Amino acid sequence: MSTSRLPILKSEALRVRVAEAIRQALLEGRFKPGEDLSEVAIAREMDVSRGPVREALLVLAQQGLIAHSHNHGFSVLGFTDRDHAEIDAVRLELESLALTLARARITPDELDLLERATSRMAAIIRKNSSAQWVRSELEFHELVWELSGNRWLSDCLHRVMVPYFHYETAFRLEPQITDQRFAELHQIYVDFLKGASKLTAKECVRIHLGLGHGETADASKALEAVVS
Repeated sequence: MSTSRLPILKSEALRVRVAEAIRQALLEGRFKPGEDLSEVAIAREMDVSRGPVREALLVLAQQGLIAHSHNHGFSVLGFTDRDHAEIDAVRLELESLALTLARARITPDELDLLERATSRMAAIIRKNSSAQWVRSELEFHELVWELSGNRWLSDCLHRVMVPYFHYETAFRLEPQITDQRFAELHQIYVDFLKGASKLTAKECVRIHLGLGHGETADASKALEAVVS
């Protein structure tokens, strides 16, 4: 047997903890859109070496949560109005497909999970915790994507929408909405998946997003009809 030693593997625990702390800070709006992220400053503040911080930032960049340039380092994403419109256009098509696929295969237990997730989100809205609200809504939509049964579709939505929920929602769309209204907007998805809605999948997503000025008015009327 060879006397050479096996390589010592570096623990990932510190990198994971640093990445989660930065992710939480992003959700809470600690950093501004477009702001540079200094590895040295973060390492000093967290009282860790620079290595785990850089590894954590690289992980977050790979997940699409921050920007990374070899020339300029790491920075917080900055969404424009054009980004917002383009993401909504992609989401409309992909999430409509996810709803359609999920409806054909969802189980009563999975429907119950979505119902409970909707109730949790409404409770968080009442507590007015934007970071928890963003995280809970993302979990709801991720469950819908996974229930489609199409891994590639779920991966595409996850790649596009995770940065959206972390930034566009946290920085620009903090909920100026009642907990009841918020629950109703998500119940539209649940009712569609139950087969208890006359709306198409795309109509459900349009109402949820409030796309377009004229469509928003139509969406509000449709929502009132659904929940009345």
